[in-house]
Amino acid sequence: MEIVNIGSRREVCWDEALMDTCEGVRVEMHRPEYRNDALVCDEPWEGNCSGYFVLLPDGGQFRLYYRGSQWDVNEDGTGIGTHHPAMMCVAESKDGKTFKRINAGICAYWGSKENNILLDYIRDNIYFFKDTNPDCPPSSRYKGLAEHEGSNLWLFESADGVHFEKVRLLCDDGAYDSMNVCFWDQGEKQYYLFYRGVHGEGTVDGKWAPGQGNALHNTVIRDVRVRTSKDFITWSEPKMLDYGPEAEEMELYTNQVQKYYRANHMFIGFPTRYIDRYQDEVNFSQLPDWKHRQKLIRFKGRSGTAFTDAAIMTSRDGLHFRRTDEAFMTPGIERGSNWYYGDNYLCYGMAETASDIPGAPNEISMYMGVDYRVKPVTLRRYVIRLDGFFSWRCDYKPGKIITKPLHFDGETLNVNFATSALGFVRIRLLDQNGSPIEGYDSGRLFGDSVDREVIFKKALAELAGKMVRMEITMSDADLYSFRFEHLPKFG
Repeated sequence: MEIVNIGSRREVCWDEALMDTCEGVRVEMHRPEYRNDALVCDEPWEGNCSGYFVLLPDGGQFRLYYRGSQWDVNEDGTGIGTHHPAMMCVAESKDGKTFKRINAGICAYWGSKENNILLDYIRDNIYFFKDTNPDCPPSSRYKGLAEHEGSNLWLFESADGVHFEKVRLLCDDGAYDSMNVCFWDQGEKQYYLFYRGVHGEGTVDGKWAPGQGNALHNTVIRDVRVRTSKDFITWSEPKMLDYGPEAEEMELYTNQVQKYYRANHMFIGFPTRYIDRYQDEVNFSQLPDWKHRQKLIRFKGRSGTAFTDAAIMTSRDGLHFRRTDEAFMTPGIERGSNWYYGDNYLCYGMAETASDIPGAPNEISMYMGVDYRVKPVTLRRYVIRLDGFFSWRCDYKPGKIITKPLHFDGETLNVNFATSALGFVRIRLLDQNGSPIEGYDSGRLFGDSVDREVIFKKALAELAGKMVRMEITMSDADLYSFRFEHLPKFG
């Protein structure tokens, strides 16, 4: 019999992994809500193709890296009009709600270094991260990954996260004109590298065949691959992410995979989905900004006929992912400057921020670029409940989950849940035979809390380390996460 040792870690209700039996309960996706505009990329070195935002919590503040870029076509659609190449920029925030540019003083633009440009020779984008490997030397603490010479992935390093130097070639087996992400996993004691590859006609060993990257309407499939390394030098053989035998092939422009900071055994990603809808041209004249879209179609077809949105996927091992078919974020209501290729890219990373509602608990802030190709890109802030990307959801008719056998460690059980005024969540602990254990019945819990202690008649510590199951009965309720915890020690 499989026994899952969850210890005192937080278990998020994002998949079916802990379910043994389930009746009337489903895994439900939840979408974030708009709060405010966090940054407008309207400096001369930024513009309407700014993007590839990366959020890095660092030293009690949030650092934001991004590409500043401008690209448009002439009025007749026959050539490039206003344009400047990519500028890799940085901004900072104390509260995670709005960002201010810092004066880096590194690169000259229009003859002045009074700007926030860090690098001005990267073609597409660069992903930055802080290396938390305890063996990483201070001079290499901040790292950057970018497609550079030979369309390969190059490593950049910095001691302060601002002044970067190109160090060496990292990998050469992908289609790197996308955001390729990496991080150190302290639990597994290894680095994960998630990067973009391509397969199908017009590709060679995971890379673009000559000329295919800019083809108008090709048959190439953009995919996501993973490699691991113990030392950031020698890497495992690449593997394509596995979404299950019934998953449809979807073109994923980015992957945005990261470890979830509140449950570090979980991976979560927000890939940008890409679809060229040139065969559905009857829609084009009805979409926003038809005159401008016509110019893009004439000059470079897919810039006006392809569209992007964001999905969400989770994993417990970094290879097998539970990916939604439905969008996590869409371009939204038509408003004159959206529904374009490049619209709706989610920023990499998330921030825990204070709620705008007095007395409410902290939320998770996420960020998305809008107005791509049309106006200076605006980075918008959205919020979602702590752990709230998915839940175990039950409608009004009661449903029930019985978990797999568990070993836990701790003296309390806390739940993140929400019910209606009529709804409830009831938790009973069962023995190895599936019988209720006397004294461990929560009764019907109701309310809406990200951290509610479950009260039992008997001390929970008496069951720590023993095999138990959880029987969770629900009605008109969501369970987002739960955690067996140790009581704080004093003295």
